[in-house]
Amino acid sequence: MPHHSRMIVLQPVLEVYAPTGYTLWPITEPGQSYGFMPLGGELSAAEVGTAFMRIAECNNVEPEADSRPRKPADPLASFLPGCSPWTTS
Repeated sequence: MPHHSRMIVLQPVLEVYAPTGYTLWPITEPGQSYGFMPLGGELSAAEVGTAFMRIAECNNVEPEADSRPRKPADPLASFLPGCSPWTTS
């Protein structure tokens, strides 16, 4: 009986959706309202911008009622609160 080897190949993807009014840096034009963007070394500059926007957006939330400071009002600084060199807290 011949032995056939099989291989599972995984492709990292990022869940994305069509942004509205995003102007902090170049991103891809929304081709659809929701989907998965394959990540890899062949991404264009706009696709890298879209990936970074989506990842950073996960940090753009108001903190729960605890001791963390509120997010900055500046849109760019609100993506990475507490990580920017100009914070004084």
